[in-house]
Amino acid sequence: MNALCLLLGVGLSRDWLTLRLLVLVLQIMVLPILLLPLPAAAYASEDATALRVVTLSNDSTEALLALGLKPVGATRSLNGQPWYPHIAQQMQGVTVVGLENAPNLELIASLQPDLILGSRQQSARLRATLERIAPTVLVRDSRKGWQQNFLLFARALGQEQAGIKRLARVQARIQCLKQALHQQPLRQVSVLRFNPGQVRLYQLDSFSGELFAALGVTRPASQNVHAYGVNNFSAERIAELEADWLFYFTYGARRQQSTLLYREAFMSDPTWQQLSVVRHNRVRSLDDVIWNTANGILAAGVALDQIPQLFSLAVPEGGALCRSSVKD
Repeated sequence: MNALCLLLGVGLSRDWLTLRLLVLVLQIMVLPILLLPLPAAAYASEDATALRVVTLSNDSTEALLALGLKPVGATRSLNGQPWYPHIAQQMQGVTVVGLENAPNLELIASLQPDLILGSRQQSARLRATLERIAPTVLVRDSRKGWQQNFLLFARALGQEQAGIKRLARVQARIQCLKQALHQQPLRQVSVLRFNPGQVRLYQLDSFSGELFAALGVTRPASQNVHAYGVNNFSAERIAELEADWLFYFTYGARRQQSTLLYREAFMSDPTWQQLSVVRHNRVRSLDDVIWNTANGILAAGVALDQIPQLFSLAVPEGGALCRSSVKD
């Protein structure tokens, strides 16, 4: 009790009721943190740079890099050699521990990690085994909620305040670009992806959907839905794509040639050719890694860099639009 009194700045001679109230306030403040689904061991090290961390998803890898840290091991980027270009330089010397959907557990164990980060989407079935190697923190789904996922990873690393500050810089850029876009009359976008033999239409609860929504960009009715997307989007529904801008990604890992042929056939459909957005030449290809696959805070920064050009926003002479002196 003496130690608790000293911690709270309350002398033993103070009123007992005051002490009880302060303890109650402390419990109320701490309780939400205790309820978070993070193992206590994840906070064991005060020096985050001393933590040996293995990342099993690209968004968790980018979270570390954004906080100035580097994993000792990471699953290879989906289409990387072995890393996506936008993180390759920072990932030099990092051990590749397999694929996101097939990590090498023996290799992970040999790295003796203090903490493992990843996503339930890929690693939920392995969680019990991973927990025997090191405390493991998995976000629900890497494909959506990138801001919340980043903060959860930062918290697991004991870097919550640094994470909040880092994300605040990104959010400031988003707000600045949102104001600039408000002056742009053409702000409705369609987003789709060409996969081998099919087209996927993206909706609000996807990485690109969350970015565009945060920027105040609107979507056609079939995309203005809180869901990830629509698989097997058929040519019969092409008319639903009408918007001010049409952005598309192209899957580029396996069966790339067949994907390109399918894309060419889809874009040759008479209904596609009759879309106003097509006739006005406002169809743009986006990098599938940055806008769809990476799902991390660094990819978000690269995507924001592209907004002025994508929407033909005026950029100050000799400067950059909505960029601070601190790199995102």
